[in-house]
Formats: sequence, C-alpha cells, structure tokens
Amino acid sequence: MGGISLKSSTVEMRGLKYDRRWMLVDENNRFLSQREQPFLSRFSLVLNDEFFTVTNNLNNEQVNIPLEKVSGKNKKVHVWEDEVLATVVQSEISMWFSNQIGQMVDLVYQPNESIRPVDSNHTITGEEQNSLSDGYPVLIISEASLEYLNSLCPEHIPMERFRPNIVVKNIEAFEEDKLEKLCFNDVELYGVKPCARCNVPNLNPETLMFSKEPSLTLSKIRKFGNKILFGQNLVVHKIGRINVGDKKSEFDLS
Repeated sequence: MGGISLKSSTVEMRGLKYDRRWMLVDENNRFLSQREQPFLSRFSLVLNDEFFTVTNNLNNEQVNIPLEKVSGKNKKVHVWEDEVLATVVQSEISMWFSNQIGQMVDLVYQPNESIRPVDSNHTITGEEQNSLSDGYPVLIISEASLEYLNSLCPEHIPMERFRPNIVVKNIEAFEEDKLEKLCFNDVELYGVKPCARCNVPNLNPETLMFSKEPSLTLSKIRKFGNKILFGQNLVVHKIGRINVGDKKSEFDLS
C-alpha cells in the first residue's frame, strides 16, 4: 500500500517495527502487490499508538487494524517461493478490503513465532530473519543516488517510488552499493545484496498508471546482467532505535 514517513522507529530483527508484518492474500493464499494490482497504492496508512488507520483515498472510507493482540486462525501463505505461517486478522477487516478491492482477500499477520529466514545465499551468519517483504528486512538508498538519477531522467522521480526504509545523505551516489556495515546508535546493519528493481517505481500513485521511467533511465546507468540495481538490502544484527537526523557511528565500505 502507500508508504509511511516516520521521524523515529524501533529496528527489530525483521526490520522496522510493524513494517510488512501484515499482508493481503488472494484465495490461493498468494500475496498481492502493486506489480499486478496498482490500485493498492491508493490506500494510505497512518501509524497510531494502537492502530494502523487505512484510508481508501478514492472514497475516504477507513478501517483500523490493531497493532497488538492479533488473534485468529493460522494458515500458510506464499511470498514468492517462500511459504510462511500467518494469522488471519479479523474477518470484518478482510471483508472491508475485499469490498474496496473488488475481490475476496484475507488480511494476514506474521506472528513472532513465524520465522522466515533470509535467503542463505545473502546473509552474514545464516540466522537473519525477514518479515513479509520481498526478501530482506531493510532497504537503504542515498539522496545522492536519487539526485543523480533525476539529473538524467526526463521525469522527476520522488524517493517514495523506491520505498526505502532508510535514506542517508552525505555520501556519494551509489556508495551504498559498497556498504558492508552500518551503525546508528545501538543498531547494527549489514549490506548483503544490491536491490534488483521491479516495475513498482514506474507506478504513479496519483494516476495508478505505469510509465517507462525510471526503469528506462536506470537501464542505461544501473543495469548489471539482466537486472537493474538501485539501493542496498540490509540485514539486522543488533536492534535499537533510529531517528531522522541520526549520524552514523560506523560506516564500513568494501
């Protein structure tokens, strides 16, 4: 759905607290995403003390999703090739989404006891965990990388199109590619894999239309083999809290 801009967040082993622990699945228990359902971007979210408040920006109808005490039946759901145990959230919330979207869906939650490991080919210890994201707990992008892209791209691309969890400044464009270790306060993160981009950054959330940009420009400057890379995937080794304005205490490059 729509992204959230936060001033502060706890970083847990699976990523930012509450981030991508909920997911909509279809009748085959497969995840929904903006790749095939661009209308999901019309839903905006606000994080409150007790709820996520979700608003359909086309009709302003809302629903509250409780952050704690999620209970219901468990079932196995699919994120790409991974099978993950999840809890079905209240039926009335799933029905609200079904009515808004126009197809039967369930809203599910990944409970703490449901462990989804990160791809063992891209870990440090092999014990890193993930939420219901595509593949990694945290994505980092530098402001300089986006500025360089926009200096070449005929269409201005805002940062939210790339959906990073952490944005940094005062490093060179694409320097995050070389990131080995990054520390903020008590939080310790490791870079494990550049992010291969799909078509979601090409989606204009205002018009719900896909364009050729920024993929066309990125294919000229950031294509490696058959993949377009932008941003770096991180795994979490030490949890803690990060805030907008924090200065890195350690930043190791390969």
